[in-house]
Amino acid sequence: MARYRWYKSSTGDVVRVKLGFSWRAFFIGSLSAILRRTWLMATVGVLFFVTLVYASGSPSVNSRAVAFALAMAAFYLAYMVFCGIHASQWLDASLRRRGYVLTDEMAGRSRSAKSAMEKPAADGGRVPS
Repeated sequence: MARYRWYKSSTGDVVRVKLGFSWRAFFIGSLSAILRRTWLMATVGVLFFVTLVYASGSPSVNSRAVAFALAMAAFYLAYMVFCGIHASQWLDASLRRRGYVLTDEMAGRSRSAKSAMEKPAADGGRVPS
């Protein structure tokens, strides 16, 4: 069963964050960081790709180049799994830095933002409107 966290900004914007592995972050990696405005991870991804291109040099097919390509592919796969595992944590941290406040955490199916805002906050108080 999926778990969700709901965040609300001072302007009333509501953001739902699904906890757990993110397939979106796994498949599009650093692009997901750019879309969600987590600039540090986007910068790390860009630096990784620039380093990869610079280290590749001129392509030539030999056993050393194939071994290097396989090693880089394995490293990239590990990076994508890392992104998928930690994407929701990075989004949580980014939202908190931008002033969003955790209003609710729940397990189960998703619900609309309106019903989420009508439910009492996790700390027992009412969510400000």
